[in-house]
Amino acid sequence: MGKHKGGSLRQRLHRGRIKTKLHWERTFHTGANMPAVRSIRQLIHKILGLLIGVLQTAWRLVTLLAVMVGEALHKGLGKHVSQAAERCHRAAEWLEEKRAQHLLEGGAKKRNRIPACAFLGTATILLFSISYFGIGVEVMLDGKSIGFVESKQEMEDIIAKVEKRTSGYLGRPYNLSVDLTYSLGYASPESRLDPEATEELLFSKVEEVSTQYVLSVDGTPVGANPSKTALELLQQRILSTYVSGDENATAEFVQDVTIEQMTVPTSYVQSISELEETLKGERQATQTYSVQQGDTLSEIAENNGMTLAQIQGLNPQVDPARIQIGQTITLAGSEPMLSVKKTTTEEYTREIGYETEIQYDDTMLNTESKIVTPGQNGVAQVVAKVVSIDGVEQERTVQSWEVVQEPQNEVKVIGTKEPPAKAAKGYFIQPFHGILTSRFGTRSRGYHTGVDWAGAKGSAVVAADGGTVIQAGWNGGYGYCVTIDHGNGLQTLYAHNSALLVKVGQKVAQGEQIAKLGSTGNSTGPHCHWEVRVNGTPVNPLAYLG
Repeated sequence: MGKHKGGSLRQRLHRGRIKTKLHWERTFHTGANMPAVRSIRQLIHKILGLLIGVLQTAWRLVTLLAVMVGEALHKGLGKHVSQAAERCHRAAEWLEEKRAQHLLEGGAKKRNRIPACAFLGTATILLFSISYFGIGVEVMLDGKSIGFVESKQEMEDIIAKVEKRTSGYLGRPYNLSVDLTYSLGYASPESRLDPEATEELLFSKVEEVSTQYVLSVDGTPVGANPSKTALELLQQRILSTYVSGDENATAEFVQDVTIEQMTVPTSYVQSISELEETLKGERQATQTYSVQQGDTLSEIAENNGMTLAQIQGLNPQVDPARIQIGQTITLAGSEPMLSVKKTTTEEYTREIGYETEIQYDDTMLNTESKIVTPGQNGVAQVVAKVVSIDGVEQERTVQSWEVVQEPQNEVKVIGTKEPPAKAAKGYFIQPFHGILTSRFGTRSRGYHTGVDWAGAKGSAVVAADGGTVIQAGWNGGYGYCVTIDHGNGLQTLYAHNSALLVKVGQKVAQGEQIAKLGSTGNSTGPHCHWEVRVNGTPVNPLAYLG
């Protein structure tokens, strides 16, 4: 079987040589010039043989170089070059196998082309690798590669930026703590580390700060929360408490309340319930006071719920002994964290006051008057816009006013006739100018129905106003007593007199002497006991003195 195959092979090689010979003879017109053709063919074979030898030598050198680089750079670049060298070895072995096979099969032309193609392919791959790849520092974060840099300093600069940025948010120095390792490696342009992306990656590892939705009042952050929707609902819930049940009302915050996404210290983060409690609370506020006449620093402190030491702490430049009128004093106070302005439309009725129409009557004394037609208020239907802050009304603007019932004016008649000299003038004068020894009201010996003025016995006692004497004489514990009727339910009583100078029914004028001071009846010394009675009931006389 082997001989048959061998014989068959020799036969094929023989036929191949005959075909090749015929081909070349036809090509070069073999015959007369056969020696020349043979010489050219030999020259070509020699050149091809020399070229094949050069290519084989170059192939061995390239393979050797790949092995050497692979051993030197076994990490990064070495790994890739070693793989290339290994592939070159495998290719070389494959080429050797193919070369032996073609020698057996007589493929002279293919045998010559394979090493050349392999060399060109390998050279191309090597040249491309050298121009496209380079050696760099591979950065590993938490054991995972994030790219290559030219030097470790490049990464340190990025870390410094992250630390400076974080310090700006925290208001204090900050040192970044992450798991970073470095190693030499084989880098392509695509594996270069992106500085901006790396900065953001490292910043995301900072636990002390985070990106949150921050709620601020008048530009001052109050707190932060991951949910913008939750913060917006919190605002709506606070506002709704002021307009609940009022369809015409709208509410808004007096302060500027904003929600913005920003990077803040993690300590700013609060739950919604914590934020709600904060917003419903109070914040420190600075108030001022302008010194008034008679003020002292201690009184200012007491009136504002502060101690003198607190006032002095806020005003170190102020001398407590030398404050001046108009000087400004700083006070510490508080105000609501949030104030709500409510605007609503109110509909209500309002009374319209009546006017008084005056008429004059010359048959009536000028001390007399009477109402002939009582007045009656009118009614108006009002629509008004009302603005309030934290429930306290600030402004009311009437938008419409419709009178539904007109007011009825009062008609008053006033007399113009001059009264007689002894007519009541409508007010009282003091009947005796002495020392006030007892007032009206409860005292140790019981209830006192008048006032007492002590003086010398026999001094003049006068009528407090004009009127008619309705009692003059002894009156039990009052002793010698005079009572005068002044009209309109008013009466005055003068007791404990030593002598009486009027009689019942007599007309007396204001200031006319009616008795002499004494100590008759229940009395411990000369004095005038004076009473004022309204419809028979004693009242405080001092309240009726004109």
